Amino acid sequence: MNRENQSEKQSEKQSEKQSENSPEVLLIMGSHRANGNSAYLINQLRERLNHHQVYNEVIDINRLNIKHCLDCAYCKDNWGACVINDDMTNVYALLKKAKTVVFATPVYFNGVSSKLKVLVDRLQMLFICDFEHKRPFVDVVNRAQKQGYILSVGGARRYEHQFIGPEITLKLVFDNLRMPLIQHLTYDNTDRIAVQERPEVDGNLDEMVKRIMNGENWDE
Repeated sequence: MNRENQSEKQSEKQSEKQSENSPEVLLIMGSHRANGNSAYLINQLRERLNHHQVYNEVIDINRLNIKHCLDCAYCKDNWGACVINDDMTNVYALLKKAKTVVFATPVYFNGVSSKLKVLVDRLQMLFICDFEHKRPFVDVVNRAQKQGYILSVGGARRYEHQFIGPEITLKLVFDNLRMPLIQHLTYDNTDRIAVQERPEVDGNLDEMVKRIMNGENWDE
């Protein structure tokens, strides 16, 4: 067995061990503020999922030790593996098994938050699995079985293309996860009106949970 095959086997075993109890829904809170608008949306969504006994897990970007991608090409030579040993190892394992992923992020200069962008950049490894190795990283490749969602929060009043940046970035992530973007909920003007004061939020989240539970997929 050559070194690349050995690395692939080791990566597979590590992912399997860490993903034995994989959540049905993976919630990724990408705001720098632990108690801000994005966190509120994730917490409210989790309460609803728990109420319906939908097993979920939250990844809080502030609790992770994630280094920047080195662009070292290690993943090019080693399928499904990153040379950096940090908290991304567990994130990779969760994403490998995930069938539903929800990202929540504030809009920073028309993009995702800087901390979330560090995580996103480390997902280059997923792209390389497809592009160089011609073998997807994820276990489930049937898009009809998967769902992706985005919750974006903008402090400014709504303007043209305000939420395009996060959607373009995260849709590329979903593509590498073989996961269609089902819905992108956007909330502007949060510097003046916090999301918890918005009457539409409860209904939006209730509808999202209903779609998750029903397995609604607009790619079908």
